[in-house]
Amino acid sequence: MVKFCYNCDKEQKTEVITKEEISVIRGKDIVSTSNIRICSVCKEELFDESLDEANINRAYDVYRQKYGILSADKIRGVREQYGLSQRVFANLLNIGEASIARYETGSVPEKSLSNMIMLLKEPRNMKMLLEKNEEALNYKEKYKLIQKINELSSQNECATSDEIDSYQLYHFLKNNAKREGKSIQSYVEEIIKKEVV
Repeated sequence: MVKFCYNCDKEQKTEVITKEEISVIRGKDIVSTSNIRICSVCKEELFDESLDEANINRAYDVYRQKYGILSADKIRGVREQYGLSQRVFANLLNIGEASIARYETGSVPEKSLSNMIMLLKEPRNMKMLLEKNEEALNYKEKYKLIQKINELSSQNECATSDEIDSYQLYHFLKNNAKREGKSIQSYVEEIIKKEVV
C-alpha cells in the first residue's frame, strides 16, 4: 500500500510490522500485539485507521479476558435471549441506552455491570431484576419479558412455571389494588371475604 509519509514528505510504499504495545484501559496496563503500518523507506510509523481500530479491539479483548469482562457479542446475546430492545434492556439495568449500544459495539463496561449481565443469562436472575425494577418497563414490555422468562425457565429448568405464574398473579392483584386506591393486603382480604361468604 502507498501512503503519504510526513517524514519523507512524499508518497511511499508501506509495510505492516507486528509488535507488542502497552495500552492503558481503565487504569490498567494491558500488553497486546499490534499491527503497525510503517514507511518502507524511513521506517516511520504511519496512521492507519483500520489497523488502529483492530489494535484497540485486541487490547480490549486482552483486558476482558484478564478481568473476566463479557465480550460485546455475549452482552448482545443476553439481551437477545430475552427478545429485548437496547432501550428496554438499558431501562432494566438502569443505565443509558447509548451505553448498551457502546458495549455491544466493543466498549468495555465496568466489571460490576458485566457481572450483572452475566448473571442475567439465568432466567431466575432476570426474574429477580424485573421484580426489583418493574417500574422501568411498561405493561406490554413486562408481559413479553415474563413470557420469555417462562419459556426459558421451562427449557432450562431454572425455575418452575408456577413461580412465574405466582409472580404474574401478584402483580395482577397489585395493579388492581392500586387502581382502587387500596393496599394489596386489604384488596386480597376483600376478595377472600367475598369468596368465603
